[in-house]
Amino acid sequence: MEKIYKDIDYTQICVCANLRKKTRIVTQLYDKILEPTNLKVTQYAMLANIAKHKAVSVSQLGIILSLDQTTITRNVNLLKKSGYVAITQDSQDGRTKIISLTATGMQKLTEAAPIWMDIQEKIIHDIGPEKYKDFYETLKKIQQVVKSYE
Repeated sequence: MEKIYKDIDYTQICVCANLRKKTRIVTQLYDKILEPTNLKVTQYAMLANIAKHKAVSVSQLGIILSLDQTTITRNVNLLKKSGYVAITQDSQDGRTKIISLTATGMQKLTEAAPIWMDIQEKIIHDIGPEKYKDFYETLKKIQQVVKSYE
């Protein structure tokens, strides 16, 4: 494959390194903003997705969040320890664990949602809705392209 840009230091434009760097910065901001709720943004995302799907299996949540089962299980167990989720066996398949929000989890999500929404709206406003839409579409395209290499 021929280099597209001949005068660029490829160590500085690595797709993976740049995405990870920017993601760390954004994650740190969201974690700081959510600090009063004692939630990390990863926990908020899990709670929000569990709430959206009412009851979801560990494997389904992994697919939704693009995370492996070990990572999902570890994080769900932390949420369970805090009383935010309940884990039950699927009535159809006893091997499948179903995750649902508890009343405490719903309260925590209700507490955190306006804080999350505020920073989300600020970032979109400051970037500009059209640029954010383009950015979002670009991220989806990167995901599709990377998945096609598997």
